[in-house]
Amino acid sequence: MKHLTPLALAAGLLALTLAGCVVAPATTSTTVTKTESGITTTTVTTTVAPPPLPVYEQPAVPGPRYLWTPGYWAWGDAAYYWVPGVWVLPPRVGLLWTPGWWGWSGGSYRWHLGYWGPPIGFYGGINYGFGYFGTGYVGGYWHGGEFHYNRSVNNIRDKRITNVYVQNITRNTTINRVSYNGGSGGTTVQPTTTERAALQQPHVAPTTEQMRQHAMAVGEHGQRYRPSGDGPAVYGSSRVSERFNDPGAVRAPAPDHAQTPLLPMTGQEAAAAHAAPGRVEERAAPEERRGGPAERESAQGVPAGREQIRREQAQRRQPPGTQRARPARQAQHPRPAHREREHEER
Repeated sequence: MKHLTPLALAAGLLALTLAGCVVAPATTSTTVTKTESGITTTTVTTTVAPPPLPVYEQPAVPGPRYLWTPGYWAWGDAAYYWVPGVWVLPPRVGLLWTPGWWGWSGGSYRWHLGYWGPPIGFYGGINYGFGYFGTGYVGGYWHGGEFHYNRSVNNIRDKRITNVYVQNITRNTTINRVSYNGGSGGTTVQPTTTERAALQQPHVAPTTEQMRQHAMAVGEHGQRYRPSGDGPAVYGSSRVSERFNDPGAVRAPAPDHAQTPLLPMTGQEAAAAHAAPGRVEERAAPEERRGGPAERESAQGVPAGREQIRREQAQRRQPPGTQRARPARQAQHPRPAHREREHEER
């Protein structure tokens, strides 16, 4: 029988590591529990660090009252799989989604399951983008039984969505793609007093559609993490569909500039932005409903508010008296930050 020398054994282990550290032998444990709502969930801990978050464009919201749930890395079959972000209907009106997150504790990475609740809770300080910058949520809010969307961080194309406002969130810093809290290289954000209180409140488990999205991702080889940086096959989808056949799915990474408004914020800055009263409520203009410049920029991940700035700059360059010649019906009037939705289906 051939015996391996210590040197040969070390060389073999190194080769396995270079072949793909994510699939290297790892200590993994799985615990099956039941949530307060009676839904069975699985808690996973592993010694393999989650990969960096991919940079991708957000799929278009499919209709009113749909809420964005960010994509994340899930562990399964000795590897990480990307679960695409997706728009879903909440279990009931008034609930917001707190994303799940990986956290380092006791020598391993533990997955903390996301949940629905009236307030946004702690999600590890992970910058998932599209309103989830690490603390709180600035992508929208519930009012009068309807969800109001922040156009600067959401891809809005559906003309039925008229509850829209603009609150630009821009940071001129490098995109932070770390996907876990604690440990070596992880975020160091700690829960605020408000987030700790939210953790103690009643939660609603992920919906059936969300669990279906998770199960499909772990079963798709194309969603498996590749150390080379290729993939995943699908980054996000407008709806949950069989084998990610959604025509609105995002299947390519975003350009470097696509998430410029979705850069990391400190916990205090994100909390301040979440509570800022300076929202500008708007109705979707006819040009935007037909796919005008403002909408196209929003779809590409560029804040739609920049289009308004360009229009204002153009007005200032016009000769005196030009603006006075415009019909009065084109004047823009500020709308209240919180208003009931005008019921208009087109």
